Amino acid sequence: MEVTRVEQRAYIKIAIICGRNEMEFHSEFVEALENKALSYRTVAWWVGKFQEGSVFTSAEQRSGRPLSVRTHLARAVIEQLMDEDRRSRQHTKTTK
Repeated sequence: MEVTRVEQRAYIKIAIICGRNEMEFHSEFVEALENKALSYRTVAWWVGKFQEGSVFTSAEQRSGRPLSVRTHLARAVIEQLMDEDRRSRQHTKTTK
């Protein structure tokens, strides 16, 4: 069974509410999930966020690279540019 990072963060949030120690539930992650467990440093970071009052279990979107890419739109733009380039090259060949 796979446990996502968001699900692990939700578990962290619940453990914090219950007053549990971060080392304790990180050890449980490692035991249950092995190499798919969040690192201790990441667990500690999320503990800090939840203790500060953060209510979200997913990372906040930041400026810079978007979380998702609209590949169909990008593909359409690329194809359009390639078509224009081909037409331009054909036109150049016929006018020489």
